[in-house]
Amino acid sequence: MENIRVRFKAVTFFVLAGFVAILGTPSDSRAATTSANATATVVTPMAISKNADLLFGKFVANTGGTVAIATAGTRTAGGTVALFSQGSTSNAASFAVTGEGAYTYAITLPADGTVTLASGGNNMAVNAFISNPSGTGTLTAGAQTLLVGGTLTVSNAQAPGNYSGSFNVTVDYN
Repeated sequence: MENIRVRFKAVTFFVLAGFVAILGTPSDSRAATTSANATATVVTPMAISKNADLLFGKFVANTGGTVAIATAGTRTAGGTVALFSQGSTSNAASFAVTGEGAYTYAITLPADGTVTLASGGNNMAVNAFISNPSGTGTLTAGAQTLLVGGTLTVSNAQAPGNYSGSFNVTVDYN
């Protein structure tokens, strides 16, 4: 019987010691902890590729003026420039813009005075660039066609020749 009492006292001692250890441990009741998730989304990069060049077509300079190409591809002359339709192709430049679906993007066109068409030592300036969409586009289903027109300045007695040059169009997510 003495053995049972010793065991009972030992068990009681260890149980009480455990409670004291648990209850006697200091805790900071002001502290709190939680967690959060971290996420990231990588979107499709913007891309632009040329479908068609900006073509001003054939014309006679006479005493000068302008040739304008609208984004719809229509061509108009100003001043004394006479447009030729026979054997002449004119159209707005066309670009395929791709990226993340339903996102909007900014369109940057060349500034006036920065684009020149040249033939030998002769030049003509292209100014008043316009686009459709104008200024901002939306990538419906991740793609959109961008049309660009402009106005060619033809000087008095512009020398005949095949004139060419290049220009940049920049697109970037808003």
